[in-house]
Amino acid sequence: MSLITDLQAASDEPSCRALTQRLLTDLFAGTLAPAAIFSNDYQQHTDGNALNFAEFVRHLDHVRTQTNGITFRVEQACCTPHLLADRHIVTVSKTDGQTSEIEVYLFARLREGKIWRIDEVTRVIMGDHADKSLASATS
Repeated sequence: MSLITDLQAASDEPSCRALTQRLLTDLFAGTLAPAAIFSNDYQQHTDGNALNFAEFVRHLDHVRTQTNGITFRVEQACCTPHLLADRHIVTVSKTDGQTSEIEVYLFARLREGKIWRIDEVTRVIMGDHADKSLASATS
């Protein structure tokens, strides 16, 4: 089974939270290939900014170059066969030594075992408010 099918089968919130946290952590750490969980026609809409699959991969690479570390704490999550919704806190340790926390509300649509669309909104809850741009930056 893939991580997405595990999420689709999650029957309780603690399992859904744990699996979502694993997905986010592995994806941003580079240990989970985007093509394994995102469709080729993937679309992301974050704070009014749209990214396609290739732009999202550039976004992941950009975040890795701007940070020394990134951690995810999933506070709430709900999983169904066609939708994953969560609220998570991202703690970002930047290369300049500053740290920020960003709250994210994420809705992911699932199809054929992959994520094909994400709609999310973010807000900085600690740190430099300009770090909000990290949520969709590609360069």
